[in-house]
Amino acid sequence: MRELTAEHQKQKRRRIWLIPLGFLVILYLWISVSRNSFDADDLAMGYSFLLYQLPLLNVVLVPVMTAVIASRLCDMEIKGNTLKLLYTLQKKEKFYDWKFIFEMKYLVAFTVGEGILIPLSGLLGHFTQEMPLDLILLHVGTSTLVGLVLLTLQHFLSLMSNNQIVPLLAGLIGSFLGLFSMFFPPAAARFVLWGYFSAFTPYGMHYDNRTRIMSFYSIPFPTRTFVLFILFGLIFFFVCRTVFIKKEV
Repeated sequence: MRELTAEHQKQKRRRIWLIPLGFLVILYLWISVSRNSFDADDLAMGYSFLLYQLPLLNVVLVPVMTAVIASRLCDMEIKGNTLKLLYTLQKKEKFYDWKFIFEMKYLVAFTVGEGILIPLSGLLGHFTQEMPLDLILLHVGTSTLVGLVLLTLQHFLSLMSNNQIVPLLAGLIGSFLGLFSMFFPPAAARFVLWGYFSAFTPYGMHYDNRTRIMSFYSIPFPTRTFVLFILFGLIFFFVCRTVFIKKEV
């Protein structure tokens, strides 16, 4: 409880919640603009369109958002050069874990908010397609998982870097890498962490150049890839944590 209270006091009046809220506003504006151009055929596949497009948008937005959240929560100790003093009162492990938990809180708020935007957009846009609640929950879960792995990287970089420009650049570069990884061969794309949002998308899209009509088809969920990604995320977290704990201050 002491660590929880201390971390909460550090974030008081810093308005970190504006970061996920701002990115949710960007998503809502994009959805609203796209929704306004829907015709009757588009409304019949509105949820499929959103569940196909939102993972692609997350590839661009979430790496930057996690970089900003981690940087904002870690810059106080880094800029103030207070880590050595702090470690006389708190274990390194506790400091690392509680920082990550508070960063995770904002990431989960974003992914849950994104999940709420999907049925809300269907209601406001009068989608005629039946709402696939199971796929929406799956989207929220996989987006949270991939976001946590990226947050692990950004959390580690923010605590290891004296200059917070470095982790912010890593998040920005990761967005571009994740976007371009969609054009990579599947074997190469697996090595790009930032592109895994689209790896778990429930829909694929086919576009007919002759008729200029797009259609969506279901993609079987890659259970094996999902399990391996979870294992990688856990190992990656504990490796980063161990490296940080052994770092001399």
